[in-house]
Amino acid sequence: MDDQRKKIIVNEINYWKQNRMLPEHYCDFLLNLYTEGITEAVQAAKNSQYDLPKILTVFLLGLLSLSVLLFYFTELSLILQMTIIILFGISSLISGIYLISKSYLKLIPLLATAMNLLIITIQAAEISFPENTYILYFVTIANCLVWVIAGVKWKMISFKISGIAGIIILFITIFI
Repeated sequence: MDDQRKKIIVNEINYWKQNRMLPEHYCDFLLNLYTEGITEAVQAAKNSQYDLPKILTVFLLGLLSLSVLLFYFTELSLILQMTIIILFGISSLISGIYLISKSYLKLIPLLATAMNLLIITIQAAEISFPENTYILYFVTIANCLVWVIAGVKWKMISFKISGIAGIIILFITIFI
């Protein structure tokens, strides 16, 4: 095969890879096949120890444990709590959205983001409306519905079960 045809095929495979028309490992195989292994250096650099999705996953797990520690085992001033809630919420959402958009759809980052947002929204509801338990119920149901929708969208049974179980347990708690 001449070089012009190989170049056209390699460009087409790169286009498929960028637009996620084929799974990434299929594209890597085809690229290695047509470029005769020249792209192995690029793949080795990609799998280096500074892999951003792994770092973000560890960051989300640390953020989850830190939010539990800060909100439930310390007494902070109201302004400091609200500032921490806003910062944790924004950083958790940005990290989760980045991991989803880069198709690193793994269970641990999504669960860490979901649990962190649950803790943050419940804490914000408790701080903002300390006497109104209906707001707390609404926030919890909203989180559970988001889990169900995420489970349907990404075909993850754990999110569907968690959302439905959370709604059922909340209704049992309210009415019994």
